[in-house]
Amino acid sequence: MTIATPERYREMLESARRNGYAYPAINVTSTQTLNAALQGFAEAQSDGIIQVSVGGASYFSGQRVNDRVTGSLAFAAFAHEVAAKYPNISIALHTDHCAKPYLDGWVRPLLAHEAVEVAHGREPAFQSHMWDGSTVPLKENLDIAEDLLDLCAKARTVLEIEVGAVGGEEDGHRADIDEKLYSTPADGIEVARRLGLGERGTYMAAFTFGNVHGAYKPGVVKLRPELLGEIQREVASAAKTGKLYSDTNRGLNSSVTEVSEGRDALGFDKSDDSDSRVVAPLTASPSVSTPGYTDTDLHDDKPFMLVFHGGSGSSKGDITAAVHYGVVKMNIDTDTQYAFTRAVAGHMFEHYDSVLKVDGEVGEKRYYDPRSWGRTAEDAMAKRVVEACVELGSAGKALK
Repeated sequence: MTIATPERYREMLESARRNGYAYPAINVTSTQTLNAALQGFAEAQSDGIIQVSVGGASYFSGQRVNDRVTGSLAFAAFAHEVAAKYPNISIALHTDHCAKPYLDGWVRPLLAHEAVEVAHGREPAFQSHMWDGSTVPLKENLDIAEDLLDLCAKARTVLEIEVGAVGGEEDGHRADIDEKLYSTPADGIEVARRLGLGERGTYMAAFTFGNVHGAYKPGVVKLRPELLGEIQREVASAAKTGKLYSDTNRGLNSSVTEVSEGRDALGFDKSDDSDSRVVAPLTASPSVSTPGYTDTDLHDDKPFMLVFHGGSGSSKGDITAAVHYGVVKMNIDTDTQYAFTRAVAGHMFEHYDSVLKVDGEVGEKRYYDPRSWGRTAEDAMAKRVVEACVELGSAGKALK
């Protein structure tokens, strides 16, 4: 199977973090764009991530059905079938940008469905889900993230969170381009305090460093990828010195914390009882009575697996720097949308008299057959996916 198992996905993410590259996460809205993404990853000999947004999930179900859960499961089922024909790459499926209004009607039902599948010995439909808490206060963001992290562990999926606001527009939701686009090291420390650094379950974090969704002219977007490095270093230092689990951490004392029973090596819940928790002594270093993180645990001072949102049009230097600071996943939507549609437009302009029945003529069916322009569009989008793999360093690194 080409769709990654939970274990394979974790291996993919750890390989990217350890070896200094990232995976393109390609948003798709149709079987055509899904096939284009698969084609691109295969041509690049790269593993990768294919994802649907809240609007994309609805569109997959049919515009008159407009049901996100139905569309998501249809997308996943189709992906499992066609991806199996690409045996030399591993692909993870992901739901993207689930804001608070959509949790109960989209990601929570999907997690419940996946928990049932896992309980019956089957694989989850998706390998990760994103909770977009960028529009709510950090405390509420992390309250919800904690709950979702436990649900993801039961469903054997990875959680992605967002801290800070990504500017621009994504599926009709807008954020201003202002100081809120920049997360802080203090934000990172609070995330680590609340969600842990892997011991409670696997998650990725999208801290913002000036990111903006959509297409903008040069100079509008002011990225500060070095901020990611500051967040990583501050959190690693706090973990090593025991500051993450001080008396101020959610009311816990310095000698005990809550840990989960029945977790496997990936941090996933192996039992059917999601409430099976015990209070146990922390693993402490001799000098501090708090969890002892080693340099290996902190991955050379890069404790977070980071995600880059709003990266379309970013400079090669900013992308390289972000990956250097621990980005393992970069969302790509605007550029691949344009590549697909530009190819369709080119076909229509080139064969204008053939695709339209102009002045009473009959046109030429071979040019308005959707497969003719569809193949051209898929090739163009696949080419852009290959470019992304090369730029992020995942090309030629498909896991064996």
